[in-house]
Amino acid sequence: MHDILKKPFRLHNTIQHYKWGPTPPDAFIPQLLGIDGEKNTNYAELWIGAHPSAPSKIKIEDDLVPLNDLIHRFPDLILGKYVAGRFNNSLPFLFKVLSAAEVLSIQTHPTKGQAELLHKTEPRHYPDTNHKPEIAIALDSLTALAGFATYYQCHKTVLHYPEIAGFLGRDALSDLFPLRKLSRKQQSEQLRQMYQTFIHLTQTKPGLYQRSVNALARRLRSKQLRRSRRENLFLDALEKYGSSDVGLFSLFLLRMITLKAGEAIAISPGIPHAYIKGNIIECMANSDNVVRAGLTKKFQDTHTLMTILDYTPNPIQIISPVQTDNGYEYPVFTPEFKISRSELAKGSQTYQTGKQIEIILVTKGAGTLKWNSVKQSEIIKKGYSFIIPGILDNYTIHSEKPMTIFRVQIPLF
Repeated sequence: MHDILKKPFRLHNTIQHYKWGPTPPDAFIPQLLGIDGEKNTNYAELWIGAHPSAPSKIKIEDDLVPLNDLIHRFPDLILGKYVAGRFNNSLPFLFKVLSAAEVLSIQTHPTKGQAELLHKTEPRHYPDTNHKPEIAIALDSLTALAGFATYYQCHKTVLHYPEIAGFLGRDALSDLFPLRKLSRKQQSEQLRQMYQTFIHLTQTKPGLYQRSVNALARRLRSKQLRRSRRENLFLDALEKYGSSDVGLFSLFLLRMITLKAGEAIAISPGIPHAYIKGNIIECMANSDNVVRAGLTKKFQDTHTLMTILDYTPNPIQIISPVQTDNGYEYPVFTPEFKISRSELAKGSQTYQTGKQIEIILVTKGAGTLKWNSVKQSEIIKKGYSFIIPGILDNYTIHSEKPMTIFRVQIPLF
């Protein structure tokens, strides 16, 4: 088995058909994979990794073997001894292609300690004990909500939309937005009070909330002037989820970010966020723990949400990768993964694994993947992904025409 595993393996990955994904002919994932998408079927995510709910599979002889099973059987050979020892014989990251045609649920992720407690008390809703720091890299563009807007932007928003101001109430507004300058710490505290007041009112006065939502919708629909993108998102979400969804007014309190191709954002625990539209590479710790805050019909846990949210104003910075000899590297902000992008012209590039597992994905071009001192090779092209087992010291990619390759590794700390 040692010799059989000493080679790259092409991955056979799971497509997730969530309702917010686009349908053919506009679906990005079938185009990436070079397959015919099924009519009226949503193509939302491509999962690449060893998550037990949808593990990638590799072909060994005549069998398709789930990657998590193979890692369980041969952790040192597949992961490499360092990774196997550090991460309890498991792959620590989950790699994805995500394609959004409409806004996802507003959500946040717990810290490691919070995830362990949530899994212990609510395993049905929090399926593992891991945290979920993640990075989103735009393949073409991405529009997203990420983090709270600044305290002063939220104040301006509340004044601009009397329906939101009326829902919060005059007494709350005078407490939340005092007429004096506040320190950054005080602004975060006021944002926390504002959002907790808002959530509390949606629970204790649901009728008032629905009337306020519907009043804003009526006014926006009757507006003679052009509506903003955020206002159109609100109207679309209202039609889809109904007037009781807590995320409807939350849309106006979060910061909207637009990424160009190659730019990224890193999402740390506690940051509220929702991807709106675009095609991205996404990498995260190997977890599916999500605390939802609206724009969904799935389980929402407002009590947990209030305890784990990060109320820092404008916490997200747009990341541009750093150019290196081998391509472009994105910053490392978690022990579970680091990600880079190679732009290969025609020719060959050799990569050293450091005897640790890697996963690569080709998003453009075609060529040859070589190993064993380039004596063995396999075709590699757009849409193909490979696992490079830790037992392999190095590999070479020969590009026949310009290629773009995303490479996920485990950082050394």
